Amino acid sequence: MTEAVQEQILCPVCGGPVKVDQQDKVNRCEYCSSPVLGPSQSRNCVNHPDILAKEVCHVCGDLVCEDCIQKRVGEYGGKLLTIVNCDKKSCVAESEWAKPLNEEYQKLANMEWADRIDNVILRITGLGAIIMMIFELIFFLWIIFYQFLTPWSIPQISLDFLGPVIMIPLTILLFCILGNLLSAILLQSALQVYVHDRQLGAGVTLLVILILEVAHLLFRGLFFNLLTLPNPLFLPVMIGAFLFGTILVFIGSLMAIFIGNKKRVQLKEAREKLNLSLKEGIEDLI
Repeated sequence: MTEAVQEQILCPVCGGPVKVDQQDKVNRCEYCSSPVLGPSQSRNCVNHPDILAKEVCHVCGDLVCEDCIQKRVGEYGGKLLTIVNCDKKSCVAESEWAKPLNEEYQKLANMEWADRIDNVILRITGLGAIIMMIFELIFFLWIIFYQFLTPWSIPQISLDFLGPVIMIPLTILLFCILGNLLSAILLQSALQVYVHDRQLGAGVTLLVILILEVAHLLFRGLFFNLLTLPNPLFLPVMIGAFLFGTILVFIGSLMAIFIGNKKRVQLKEAREKLNLSLKEGIEDLI
């Protein structure tokens, strides 16, 4: 006796297969958790059988019309999500973490236009920051290699105001730790360009850290006298990689500043149009 094959339909949001556990009720996509209507489910509101439903309650999965909808907005992963629930007490309680939606302000402050460019900015700055981190790691390993495994080395340096002689390995370690710290801050800032309300600040931070990173590299080059390295290819290759990462971060930071400022102006105009204060605007949006 053959087992019955469970019916599957495709999720309209992510395109993943959805197992139809309930023919006449909402099924959940196991990939994105989106509600998917059952094949034989009524498309009318559960409270008003003669009215076509407009939304699906994100908590219980019931179909509801405009009169039964409660919309809220919450922040998740740096983006704003609209939460829909019906008027049942249990569903309202489950959605209380999100704030009631000011639909007029939401329309004026809608930033879906920036989703695509935000992804581009994130990829550009993220790739550049990762290249910078890899550069710092390789730079440290190569300097240690040249210092201890080749005839080339850096002489000891005496800094009178510090008293005793500073041993070069410690100096190398400190400079490289600082370089890796800057690159880590760079990567962390690059990840913030995807968040609407942090994008402008993240772009400015990226520029500042980038300037410090470039200055730090130039100082290390002069301090360690890297032009005397025995391998003629090491310095050009490292500088090329550093420049590539720098250009990516620089372009991404400028884009983040431009788009972030555009969003700031959009929110400001939305608040002014609705006569909202800054605090009220933020509370209505987030």
